[in-house]
Amino acid sequence: MKTIVVSGINLFTGGTLKVMQDCIASLSSFAGDEYAIIALVHNENQYSSFANVRYISYPKSRKSYVYRLYCEYWGFKKLSRQLKPYLWLSLHDVTPNVEAEKRMVYCHNSFPFYKAGLRGLWLQKSIFLFSLFSRYMYQINIQKNDYVIVQQQWLREAFQRMFSINNIVVSTPVYERSVSKKGVKILQKQTDKFMFFYPATPMIHKNLEVVCQAVAILEKEGVYSMEVQLTTNGTENKYAGSIYKKYHSLKTLRFCGFLKRTEMDQYYQNSDCLVFPSKAETWGLPLTEAKEHHKSILAADLPYARETVGKYDQVKFFDPDNAEELAECMKNCMKGTIAYDQTHEIIYNKPFTRNWDELFRFLLLGEQPCESSEKRS
Repeated sequence: MKTIVVSGINLFTGGTLKVMQDCIASLSSFAGDEYAIIALVHNENQYSSFANVRYISYPKSRKSYVYRLYCEYWGFKKLSRQLKPYLWLSLHDVTPNVEAEKRMVYCHNSFPFYKAGLRGLWLQKSIFLFSLFSRYMYQINIQKNDYVIVQQQWLREAFQRMFSINNIVVSTPVYERSVSKKGVKILQKQTDKFMFFYPATPMIHKNLEVVCQAVAILEKEGVYSMEVQLTTNGTENKYAGSIYKKYHSLKTLRFCGFLKRTEMDQYYQNSDCLVFPSKAETWGLPLTEAKEHHKSILAADLPYARETVGKYDQVKFFDPDNAEELAECMKNCMKGTIAYDQTHEIIYNKPFTRNWDELFRFLLLGEQPCESSEKRS
């Protein structure tokens, strides 16, 4: 029986944790009796139990970057010599220093292409440092991988240019549709105002301030027929506090805090338009969710957003550094005079997969997905 090691000790919350959970669930089903799976995780209590999966927890990984780097470049090498794995799959961007017959890395951050600026050093030091050094961290050992896995075509092309590699697989994330969940009560909209919604954790690359600046511009012009919802309450971190302190007095801006999944669905149902000015994403899930809810979208004019949106007839792209342009887009959206951008289907070059099952069939068996999977809209 061959051994597969999946490492993701720094994935403990949000979308990255879901990536790890989905990966293990799919791999367990795919592996059957042919492979033994060992998952290196932050906390095994966050994962489901599978007969062919053994978890090894690294609880200290959340507290120390130094400890995580030690694991990647020294601790895992010792472990790999003990386990003698057929495949080592790293799910957190960096390529560990290990011994295995096959090595692969999944890169789900686009921070090598994001510049946080000196303001980021003051407001969110961890993001600033990661954006500054991630390119060099990614580069270590990346040439030793059999495959590098990313979520979008633009990221594959950017990695090819940056790291001079051609063994890159695009595997788009799976979106779980939630529009018509049974048992979820859809409440009626409580206001006649035009509602803009920006669901985002308060991290500096999410660019919340451009939305707040646009609101300030519109209020100065006497526009109060709107309500703009942000999923922060200002207490989460220094960046959130700075945004709340500067803009909480705006009458049409609402700091609604963290939302549960069912609450998020409610906000989508009641909103008229998604605003998404984030400067660094490898997918941008709210863009997919807004499409599913048939909402208007105002999105940052960046490669990730254009690829995530694909073909859609209710999207307008704007400069994420230009609050005046966003304010004008919001005003036109409210008036019903906005000129949406023309978009097109995304055609993916091979190798390309649509989910974990297809990805493992390609990585382990060399099976190519059917031709029709190359297009998505």
